[in-house]
Parts: sequence; structure tokens; C-alpha cells
Amino acid sequence: MKKIVLLLSVLVLTLVTPMTSVSQSQDNQSKALLNRLSKTYKTYKSVKAQFSVSIRNKQTSTSVKQSGTLYQKGKKFRVNMSGQEILCDGKLIWTYLEDANEVQISKFNAKDMDINPSEIFTIYEKGFIHKYAGQVTNGTNTLDVVELIPTDKNKGYFKVKLGIDKLANKVKEMSVYSKNGLVTTYIITKFEPNVNMNDSYFKFNSRDKPGVIEIDLR
Repeated sequence: MKKIVLLLSVLVLTLVTPMTSVSQSQDNQSKALLNRLSKTYKTYKSVKAQFSVSIRNKQTSTSVKQSGTLYQKGKKFRVNMSGQEILCDGKLIWTYLEDANEVQISKFNAKDMDINPSEIFTIYEKGFIHKYAGQVTNGTNTLDVVELIPTDKNKGYFKVKLGIDKLANKVKEMSVYSKNGLVTTYIITKFEPNVNMNDSYFKFNSRDKPGVIEIDLR
């Protein structure tokens, strides 16, 4: 699961006294961006997001790229990637591996995860110190960058970076900086709010996978 959901980071600038007002202004700017995002995302009953993900190892200079689709409805989520599916109905979580035709079933506990996929678009609402970090250009889009630092120092990551399209009022990029040297970057390639999703879509059905091996870890 941690391979799928990624974390972001914050760069804290240490400024001399005459620059303190500039730093405060940046904090206010990030707060305004995040508050506006939060209001928008809270109006969505469900979300379907197609994404690409790049996992880069800074120590070995290697990287892995994949793509997938995230479905989210309330506390329920489903992530479909090549060779792997993760489903959660808010109570149980199923992890299916296609090459082994195997599914692991566990009780869902959000505390076991660094980032909960059901909260991936509102991750910034609690547990972080935030700071505005300027703008970057992504193709024809200009993104405002907000960096987040987790207040819980036991997290497996130390920084999260959000790239926000202010005109569309959507998160377009998210990078997670892990303590083990990995940098995971998600790019949202397509975003669809309020897609009709049946609750059964977030539960694993063994009839859809003939011969599947079930490993019950509950």
C-alpha cells in the first residue's frame, strides 16, 4: 500500500528578522490556497483520478514508473495498478496480486498507513506545517507549490510537496520524500468528481478471480 500512496514535504526557510514579514506572507498564501482546495474537495461525493507515479531512489539514481486509477468515496477507496489492486470498504482491505492470483485480507486501520488513500486529496488538512514555495511550470500550466512537513516525526516521510493549479483549483502533482531516500511523485492526468460508484465496487469479489488464493490475515 505504501508503494501506491505517496507523501509530500516542506522546505522551511530561515530568514533574518527583516524578512520575517515575507515568511508570514508565504504562510498566509499557502493557507489561502489550501483552504480554497478543501472547500472544493468537500463538495465532491466521490472522485475518480487517473495518475502516473514515478518512484526515484536518490541513492542509486534509479527510478520506476507506473500508472493507475484511484477511486474514492467517503472512507472507501480502490486503487488499480498494473498487476495489483487494492480495495477498502472502510472496514476491510484487500490486496490482490495478479501474477500470483492471490488476495490478502486484513482489517483496515488508517493508523497503519502513512497516508490514507481515502484522504489523499485532503491530506493537508491536519498534521502538517505548511509553507508557500513559489511557482513551477508544468507544460502549459503554472502550478503554485505548497510544501508540507508532518508534525508526527514517526512518519516514514519527512516532506510532501503539492503542485496546485490555482485556476482549476485542483492538486495536479504530489511528491513524497521518504526517510529511506525514495522520492515518489504522482501526477494527476485526469480528474473526475462525483462519478457514480456502487459500494460493492470497494469490496473484493472472489467470483471475479477464478481460482484466487485467499490469505485471511484478520
